[in-house]
Amino acid sequence: MVRVKMPCFLFVDQNPLWLSALGRATRDLPGSKLLARSAEEALNLLRLHAPEVVVSGYCLPEVDGLSLLEQMMDLDPRVACVLHTAQPPELLRSARGIALVEKASPPGTLQSVLRALYIALTGQLPASPGEKTGGA
Repeated sequence: MVRVKMPCFLFVDQNPLWLSALGRATRDLPGSKLLARSAEEALNLLRLHAPEVVVSGYCLPEVDGLSLLEQMMDLDPRVACVLHTAQPPELLRSARGIALVEKASPPGTLQSVLRALYIALTGQLPASPGEKTGGA
């Protein structure tokens, strides 16, 4: 049996309600989920856990989410970054390698993006809720 490393997801948003919603929306995706309410906390978690995927809101206490994601990509070029915002910045058009998901997108859009990233990172489909993975 081949073991596949489950991706780690880091969600960053100053609003605890959004963080909670993101956690609930992704609970069926295998892998660990980390939550941060500030850029400083997110950078610490990046250094400690090396998440494969980072999803950040735009409005953060110390810096905007786009700048945070660019900084994270400089620190770890392998990290997949998603900006999740209600008001996408014009600057995003020049930011390479950062996906955009608008908070006003139809339900399921962010989950679809994260599911696609999961498949790209692991080469496997995530198990359906209640489905067992691996083992004999």
